[in-house]
Amino acid sequence: MSDELWRDFVHTGPDTIAGRYLRTFWQPVARSQDLAVGRSVPVHVMSESFTLYRGESGAPYLLDFRCAHRGTQLPIGWVEGDAIRCRYHGWVYNGSGQCVEQPGEDPALATKIRIGSYPCQEYLGLVFAYLGESDPPPMRRFPEFESPAVLEWGRPEIWPCNYFNRVENDPGHVPFTHRESARRRGNTNQLIVRNTQSHETEFGVRSVVVTTAAAPQQYIDFHMPNINQVRTLDDLPGTLFWRVPIDDERCISFPVGVIPPTGAGAGVSRRQLPDDDLDSGSEWKVSEAILAGEMRLEDIDVELGTAKMFWMEDYLTQVGQSAIPDRSREHLGRVDESVVLKRAIWQRELRALMEGRPLKQWTAPGVISTTPAPQR
Repeated sequence: MSDELWRDFVHTGPDTIAGRYLRTFWQPVARSQDLAVGRSVPVHVMSESFTLYRGESGAPYLLDFRCAHRGTQLPIGWVEGDAIRCRYHGWVYNGSGQCVEQPGEDPALATKIRIGSYPCQEYLGLVFAYLGESDPPPMRRFPEFESPAVLEWGRPEIWPCNYFNRVENDPGHVPFTHRESARRRGNTNQLIVRNTQSHETEFGVRSVVVTTAAAPQQYIDFHMPNINQVRTLDDLPGTLFWRVPIDDERCISFPVGVIPPTGAGAGVSRRQLPDDDLDSGSEWKVSEAILAGEMRLEDIDVELGTAKMFWMEDYLTQVGQSAIPDRSREHLGRVDESVVLKRAIWQRELRALMEGRPLKQWTAPGVISTTPAPQR
């Protein structure tokens, strides 16, 4: 095995080091609201395909993609009780992957057939699966998102780029990438070049952002191995973004945001953003036209909402790096402190995995310190 494999974050198939590492964590595979009782759907994660379905009990299940009989895709079958029946010859599999019925065959044959099954849990409105080889660890929890508040999320976003393009999105890009959206809403503070300091934490990387001496600090957290968290300026939890590989050239992002309750309600409320609120499809077409040089971002109708403009600015810069960027051609500087640190942590953990050494056990973040960051 080449020593250089521990530097490869890009390839995440089941036989890669990065793929093995990502599979040691629970990963979201769908929104809960998109998986109705009695419904089955295909799921594509880290260059593998699976069958996700919700049984009549309400529990989600994840099985291998194909029936063991003739290889037909299981997601096109029927959910019956908490099992799924293949559309081709009617073989039935329960939630553990055990075949329990084979029409026209000796009943004893079914007991010998079993396909892969993978643990599932639901949390924060998402369906998570564990695809690793060992026993699953406890689900990492985010207490800030469980307190009385309103959770909201939009449709998961599929972008034509490697997931690490999104993982590495750093605080230093804001004054330039989002210049047009800031200009349109008159937010001059957003146009100021930021002083960013990053350090490793018990959960990943925390970046402290200061624009001016009078401005409040902003915290941008990265939770290992593939979760970005953007907080609001008043230190509310903000939004979590799980960046999950579909394959090496596509990724899907699952956002979960929290806003404080307007009343004295108890518990966590949930609010679905309209699926066309941020990504109706036209934004992709316009963004691709800009990348092709057919138009400019500044030429877009001023009536376009700032949220859509913000989304397009990120799309242009992250997808515009290419699906799999050649990082050997980069020239990193001070503003890339968080990027350098994320890569160093990833390299350390992948190398430990290759050599069979213990991996760092990442935990939930602690309380944010209010101590001002030292000025450089």
